[in-house]
Amino acid sequence: MKVAIAGAGMTGAYLFKLLKDAGCDVDIYDVSLRTQCGLTSCAWGTSRDFAELVEACGLNPQKYIFKKLHHVFIDHVRVPADLMTFDKPALIKDLLSGAKVKCSAIDLSMYQRVIDATGVARAFLPKIDDDIILRCVQRRIRSDDPLENRIKLGDIGYAWCFPLEEDSYHVGCGSLLADPDRILEKLSWTSGPSQLLICACAGKIRVTGPHGAQPFVVNSASGAVWGVGEAIGCVAPLAGDGIVPGMKSVRILLNNWDDPKGYSRAVLQEFGWMRNERAVIDKLRRSGRLSFRDALVLKRNSRRMGMRIGLREAALLLRNLA
Repeated sequence: MKVAIAGAGMTGAYLFKLLKDAGCDVDIYDVSLRTQCGLTSCAWGTSRDFAELVEACGLNPQKYIFKKLHHVFIDHVRVPADLMTFDKPALIKDLLSGAKVKCSAIDLSMYQRVIDATGVARAFLPKIDDDIILRCVQRRIRSDDPLENRIKLGDIGYAWCFPLEEDSYHVGCGSLLADPDRILEKLSWTSGPSQLLICACAGKIRVTGPHGAQPFVVNSASGAVWGVGEAIGCVAPLAGDGIVPGMKSVRILLNNWDDPKGYSRAVLQEFGWMRNERAVIDKLRRSGRLSFRDALVLKRNSRRMGMRIGLREAALLLRNLA
């Protein structure tokens, strides 16, 4: 079977490495990017399952991890956490080692299967009804003064500051209601006298969740198209984490390679918890009244990132998110 992967970001590159290692005939395509790091969006943070997933493709995760974060301040609340920042450009480069990424249009007739890993573009799958796209801006800065790991909630989104290597930091903001650039400007996290801007970019993130991003597989006269990663909503609607869910969706795809219905069922089962997060987001979008159950969703799901948030804290943070 000859396979084409559309999208050479984190999920597409991870899939490419696993397919090539399995001896598959695979081509990978992407658009030409003008960002300094060559990525969009350039997320540098992830959660604890990252190491096991990287090891599964024969690479050493320690080569890419910048910092392990054992806590984060969320709206001045110190929350224990099991997070990390990593060198995403270096990892993608190694995943694509030996590949020639094509920037041309894909001739669908050349392939028995096309994998849509185009993220928010969802270039080869049908349009999603009530798709939720969050605008985000991101900055990489150098600071002579140490900066704290922190998250600031608001406007159905959040701003963040996480340490990378040495004295550099990744700072960004995403919001469904407000201009993320203006939020960062008001916070003044990137404009101190001891800070130097290294690079800046803007992007979009799909926080629709898989249950709202179906179908995952479509058939056409030219062959089958299977979606993976953010293209099928594998991003946590509340936390915005898509690195680990995207990699997990690749594993699910490979385990259900010739079973489209089984693939769809497995994705929905693996990410069933995202359906509850999406329900909270919908309530916030419609200015609905938050409940005890909504706080419980945040409390339970935050454990996936090693965060230990109490129920009262969860309720407070959800109010701040709104």
